[in-house]
This record gives sequence, structure tokens and C-alpha cells, in this order.
Amino acid sequence: MKSPITGKPMELIREKRSLEFRKETFEVSYHYYRCADSGEEFVDETTGNLNLAQVYNAYRAKHKLPYVEEIRAIRQKYELPATAMSDVLGFGVNQYRLYEGGDIPSETNARLIQMAEDPNEFLRLIELSDAVQGRQKEKLIKRIALLKDQVTPLEQMKEKMLGVNNPGELNGYKRTSPQKAYHAIRFFADHLTPLKTSLNKLLFYSDFFHFKQYGTGISGLPYRAIQWGPVPSQFDYLFKMAEENGIINLRYEIRDGDREMVIIEPSGSSGFKKELFDEEEIRTMKTVLDKLKNLKTRQLVDLSHRESAWRENIEGRKLIRYQYAFDLLGI
Repeated sequence: MKSPITGKPMELIREKRSLEFRKETFEVSYHYYRCADSGEEFVDETTGNLNLAQVYNAYRAKHKLPYVEEIRAIRQKYELPATAMSDVLGFGVNQYRLYEGGDIPSETNARLIQMAEDPNEFLRLIELSDAVQGRQKEKLIKRIALLKDQVTPLEQMKEKMLGVNNPGELNGYKRTSPQKAYHAIRFFADHLTPLKTSLNKLLFYSDFFHFKQYGTGISGLPYRAIQWGPVPSQFDYLFKMAEENGIINLRYEIRDGDREMVIIEPSGSSGFKKELFDEEEIRTMKTVLDKLKNLKTRQLVDLSHRESAWRENIEGRKLIRYQYAFDLLGI
């Protein structure tokens, strides 16, 4: 960014600051530009959005409020327009649409939205409301019955096994999404057919680089520091489930005499689901691919060992807070 005063390029500064939201104070990694000649500070749209995203995410996490993706997904699974969803929940006609656009709901409205995620609770809300009538109501009740059959304790257990499920600082303020995680793996498998060790680093850099830019991760996966660098905390289970879902194939080879290597290949039975990701997430993964695709596995490991995210958490093999994203060196 150039200084509005001198027209010269300005330095991007990052420092800890406290920002207030709804009469509460939150510490963030505040980003701004400083004019060297005047000493004045400036924030553009990108840095302003990043600063606000950190505050809003911290507020939602503290009060256990749903995030935009969750709010949108709850409505979409019932195949309702935003206006009808607002009516069922007793909001103003455009309120649900505003929440999907980023407005933070009150705690009362947030709890109603969270209740609606459960098909049984949502059916009760439908029966208490006159918002949906006639054929639309019949169609919705059938949809709810179908959703009840789809959500099994086994499926819920599989999601929990991937690590932290609810949004917070250990998963980039994103609810853990198994399908997005599987297809992030597929994205890189389509282009590189990498070793599992390499792919773990590509996932790490994708999630953390996205957080560095926008204040949220992509997959909702938590990461842990181990000998070979940062990895998804349950990476063996993650790759196994991606294979069981027909998204990738795991090929095993013996190299260097006795070392077993796992190679990630795309499955022929399923393709990469681009629709699971927004444009910014796709752009982030492409950037990571372009910058790191020519590095060998040992080079990727060495690169990840330079990161404070790894160096400060390897003792004790700790989970890595996404705030380390702002210190990324590799990308």
C-alpha cells in the first residue's frame, strides 16, 4: 500500500492490540501500514477485514455462537430460502440472510439457530410456526425425516475422531469438515501424487496461510507438531477415511531397503468437489501448490521445521494454535 500523503510504499506492521466489540475486549494481531515520513497509520480493506475477523471469531468462540458457514449450512440442508428460515425461527424477514452475510446473532437468536441444526428440534419449530404451510410443509417434513436417517451415531463419531469439532483457535475458527479435509487432500493428489509426509505439510500450509490472509482456516483440522513437522492431529485416520470414502487411494512402497512410503493417488471413482470450497479457499490452495510443488519431501520437512508453529510446540508434541499463521515463513 502506498502512503496517501507521500505516495511512497509503506511498511506492513503487525503488533498485539486490544480491540473492543460489544463492550468486551479481545487481543488480536493487529495489521496496519505506517507512513515512514508522517508516522501516520493506515488500514486498507484487506487488513481491516483481517483485524475485524479476529475480533468476531474470538467473540463467537467465547460465547459459542455459530459461524457463517454453519448458519448457511443449517438452512441449506433443509432446502429453505433465507426468508422462510427467518419466519420459522421468528426473526425479521431479512435477518437470517444478514447472519449468513456475516452479522453476529444475539445469544438468543444464536441458540435458536443451533437448535434448528437438530432435525427433531427443527420439526418442533415448524409445528409451532405458521411460516410454512401446505405442500411446502409436507416437502419439508419429508426432508427432515430423510435427514434423521442420515445422521447416525457412527457418522458423528467419525467426525469427532478427526479432532476438534467446534470452531476455536485450534482449528482456525472453522467447524471441522471431514469432506473439505478429504477433498483438500484430493486437490493436491490430482496435481502431485505426493507422499503422505509431503501432503501433511501442504495441508498445514493451506490452512495456516488462509488464516494468515483471512483470519480463518479451510478444513477445520487441528494440527500437531511431531518429528516430521506439523501434521493434522489424526492424520492416519484422516487418510484412511479419505480412502474409505473413495476420494483417494493409498499406495505403499518400500524404499531405501526397508522404509515403507505411503503415496497418495487420486481415486478413479470420485473427483475433486470444487463446490465445497469458496473462491478464496481455492485460490489459497493454488498458491500453496504453485509455491511448494517443486520441493521434495525432505525439503518440505526442513521448511516446516523453520516455522515457529513447529519449533515452539515440538516439545511435548503439542497442538498448534492458528495464531502462529501470522509468523509463517514458508509461504
